[in-house]
Amino acid sequence: MKISAILSSSALMCSVITATWALPSQILSQRASRRHSNPSLRIEGPETASEAANTTIQYSGNWSGAVLVSPPSGETFNNAVGTFTVPAMLTGGSDGAAAAWVGIDGDTYATAILQAGVYFSVSGDSVEYGAWYEWWPNYATDIDTDDFPVSAGDVITVVIEATSNMEGTVTLINESAGKTFSINQTSPTKLSYLGGQNAEWIVEDYTQNGGLVPLANWGTVTFVNASASTSARTTLGLADATIFDIEQYSDIMTSVTIDSDSSVSISYA
Repeated sequence: MKISAILSSSALMCSVITATWALPSQILSQRASRRHSNPSLRIEGPETASEAANTTIQYSGNWSGAVLVSPPSGETFNNAVGTFTVPAMLTGGSDGAAAAWVGIDGDTYATAILQAGVYFSVSGDSVEYGAWYEWWPNYATDIDTDDFPVSAGDVITVVIEATSNMEGTVTLINESAGKTFSINQTSPTKLSYLGGQNAEWIVEDYTQNGGLVPLANWGTVTFVNASASTSARTTLGLADATIFDIEQYSDIMTSVTIDSDSSVSISYA
């Protein structure tokens, strides 16, 4: 993949990637209101068949994981759920960060995302974990660690529920610590109402202070018990999901596999 293809895929991709490597490492430790998840920055190019039947691979500048790119005809996604274990991040190498989350919309329907998850960052000898939620295009809102602590090895369940196209609820459950956090959300503007066209399980190279953060090596994050439901109470698994791998400057940064109809593994390559 040539850099010209990356630039042509999105003007946002251009500005974000350009700023990435200029970010000082100390911003990775900021619990910042400027941290931002974004819609998938799809990279133009042909889909690639994966080893799993009925599954294709797409490439993105910021998303890696599994995406249900459309609901059944006449239906909309209104629920997405998944469980993952917070990775143990290693120090002593390069600084970096990433975020694991579950969400509705943000791929083919790119004007809104209702999402929640956990970020993990490494800066020098320091590792930081935290939970957050976001209704894009708002910035991410961090959850106070006193209300919802997050540590390496914790098992986290995320439930995203859209009660209408303009309202929803995000719930995070720390199964290991016995803590639950839930909050109602409202669309930031009329232009960011949900379409219910996508459901996803993602590890993302998020943006902070205007650029993509250097991508951390998280090892492997596996979402289990993953499913999405629709307005007609249809439940879908991952068998027909599209795989997204992160590609930056012609380098494939991740390796994603659909392990079963309810499980996807996302590895730093």
